[in-house]
Amino acid sequence: MSRCVTLTPAQRSLNCLIMMLMFVKAQEMCSEAATPDRAGAVRSRTWKNSLQKYKVKWQEPDPTLLPSLLDQRRNEVTWLSKGATKRQFLYCSIGIGFHLQILPNGRVNGAHESNHYGIMELFSVRVGIVGIRAVVTQLFLAITRQGTLYGSETFTEDCLFKEQLEENHYTTYSSHSHPRLYVALTKRGGAKNGSKARLHHPSTHFIPRLVSSS
Repeated sequence: MSRCVTLTPAQRSLNCLIMMLMFVKAQEMCSEAATPDRAGAVRSRTWKNSLQKYKVKWQEPDPTLLPSLLDQRRNEVTWLSKGATKRQFLYCSIGIGFHLQILPNGRVNGAHESNHYGIMELFSVRVGIVGIRAVVTQLFLAITRQGTLYGSETFTEDCLFKEQLEENHYTTYSSHSHPRLYVALTKRGGAKNGSKARLHHPSTHFIPRLVSSS
């Protein structure tokens, strides 16, 4: 005959407590499986917020805030012009080879022999985004929405460029505000329309050359 085990009131209470805890734990596990990871959601929201701030600041600026942002960048440029950046030539090997230059009338082209109009200062606006200014003429390299290069007296969104080191060790400069438009020169040293320039074409490939201090 089987023996019946008689539980004391304390043992019965303990068994009930264990069963309740197991039931609560099972509910928590089901809830976690049905609900997205909170930490992941927070990370996702943080990334989206950062991206939105980036777009608002550079791609879709508030017209009321743009002047102050650009004034801040101009102040940075004034400080950078006191020796915080290295002066360099931007050499393109297209044709017989040309140095990018900005003339006093705002015209942008290339000169085979390096000269003072081709001395540039590149300064960082943010990671991967630079501004380019001719030291002598004090004009900023800029590109219109239509792809025309020109020298600007003021620092605007047309003056923002993405600086990218390519696999062939050449550097390309594409418009940050107007995607798929590149800084490029023709085989005769003229300014090539940015909309007709292509990433892998020699016309868009530049080699920064430091200016000798002598």
